[in-house]
Amino acid sequence: MPPGTGELFIAEVDRDAWRRPLVPWVVGGAVVTLTGLALLLVGWFGIVVALAGACVVAAKVGGYVARRKRRSSPLMIDLDGVTLPTAQGPALLPWDTLRAVVVDGPTLRFRVRPSVTPATPGVTGLHRRDAWPVASGPGLPLDTRLFTRDRDEIITALRDYSHGSLRIS
Repeated sequence: MPPGTGELFIAEVDRDAWRRPLVPWVVGGAVVTLTGLALLLVGWFGIVVALAGACVVAAKVGGYVARRKRRSSPLMIDLDGVTLPTAQGPALLPWDTLRAVVVDGPTLRFRVRPSVTPATPGVTGLHRRDAWPVASGPGLPLDTRLFTRDRDEIITALRDYSHGSLRIS
């Protein structure tokens, strides 16, 4: 049954899913760092190994911190369009600006029409120039594993709220 006026589909951010991939990298980097320090103590050239481990951990933690805006915004779908979490914060894309959603395993890629620009009426949140080639080309990615609703629920909501006008492939 299609949604009624005023209803909103919300997929909240799953905070544990964001942390899960970080744990093995931090543990692995700590092991490599400690191994490098142990090699250094026994006289082997372990400083390179220790620094490599520390750099891996720093890069992963830095990436996690850099994506904090995506972790703070839920996916919202309503009769007006889709509000996607992006690295710049939430972006609202009205239904008439979207040309397709490509399903790539657990990732959904939201592609906008070629004529859409940051100044298009109704579009908000994607004001950086580097976002538009991604949006009109491969599409803005959304990893459905990072939300409390599964991929099939999200796809069904996209079909229902767009009244079948959105191509999902």
